[in-house]
Amino acid sequence: MNCDRKAKVLLHFIRRYLLPLLIALPIGFVWLYPQLLRCMRVGASDAFQTLPGVPGVYVSRMATVRQQTQLREHIKTARARIRRFWGDQRGRAVLIYCPQQADYERYCIGGEGAGCSLGTPWGESFLVLGPEGNNADVMAHELCHDELFARLGWWRVKQQIPVWFNEGLALMVDYRFTDPAVWEQPGQLPPEHADSELMPLAPPAMRPLTSLETTRDFFGGDYDDVMLAYQTAADEVSRWLLVAGRSGVPALTNAVANGENFGVVYRRLERDKRNPAPVK
Repeated sequence: MNCDRKAKVLLHFIRRYLLPLLIALPIGFVWLYPQLLRCMRVGASDAFQTLPGVPGVYVSRMATVRQQTQLREHIKTARARIRRFWGDQRGRAVLIYCPQQADYERYCIGGEGAGCSLGTPWGESFLVLGPEGNNADVMAHELCHDELFARLGWWRVKQQIPVWFNEGLALMVDYRFTDPAVWEQPGQLPPEHADSELMPLAPPAMRPLTSLETTRDFFGGDYDDVMLAYQTAADEVSRWLLVAGRSGVPALTNAVANGENFGVVYRRLERDKRNPAPVK
């Protein structure tokens, strides 16, 4: 009898509180971010069409034939770069190309930069490219965010992965700002880690990593602060990659996916490379 009563109380709780919450959460999420709703419905929009021969890619009907040709080539280059960096590609984000700024602002939260990534707690993800986003570096950057999302899920990325690592990792495949030799040919990297052709991110002064763990921490300042945050993230992940190696990236995400703490694994992978166990 007591068990029956407990079951009835639990059922009442689920019906009255939990079920409405589960329904309200996705509705509220979409209501707060109307750009996300537009991304989810892009396939039904008369303003966009699929890119022939490239599944999961939507292009504004305002895009020229030349822009579509360039987009196809840049996607191919960016995806190949992601596969080399991660070992394979698991991300399946829908890509949306908006060659006009007005459209970009309708589909990208904030409408800033060359591209942005959007993800949902229930697993959907979208990469939105703006007028300056028809570029292999921009695409690889956003695809790297999606790869982390695909391997760990929305909740783990938000709760366990510091933003400095997420952004720093994406900068490793974004050759506008970092030297590809950091992971493509690490033995050929010059000692000063400098390349005069790279776009400068910020002055030499760095920010503490502990001040760059959340989205608000990372992007909450003015332009110079954000650029300094990017430079700090790029320098730290470059330093770590030079020690842990490219294999450290999937090893890290696999460990976190299996329940290990990010910081513990991050330090362990570097320590193991610096002090390898003796061969018996």
